[in-house]
Amino acid sequence: MTESTPEQYNEPDKAKWSFIGFIVGVIVTVLALKHYGYIKFPEEKDRATVAEFKLLSLSPEYSVKVSEKSSGKEAFCESGYLLLRPQNDKDVAGILVTDKNRPVECQPDLARTQP
Repeated sequence: MTESTPEQYNEPDKAKWSFIGFIVGVIVTVLALKHYGYIKFPEEKDRATVAEFKLLSLSPEYSVKVSEKSSGKEAFCESGYLLLRPQNDKDVAGILVTDKNRPVECQPDLARTQP
């Protein structure tokens, strides 16, 4: 008896090597993007930021346009600092800080003293 091996057993499995090449390519791409700073993973300090705000000037020389829809948040003064909370959950509140994590101070009776 002569042993004959079909051609399919002599050739490498192209599908297997294509899949392995694809996986290696994805891993190399992710590592390269991470190395060059295109992929950034969140740090512990980033998790504390709930929302960001901006200050609009009320000077007459600036045209200020704001949305008529409510933000769903309300501010209040507590112990000299401005706190912010959602209107639907009165138990959760956060202190409003600047971009350098400095708290925004407030005076409870300031609005009543000015004309």
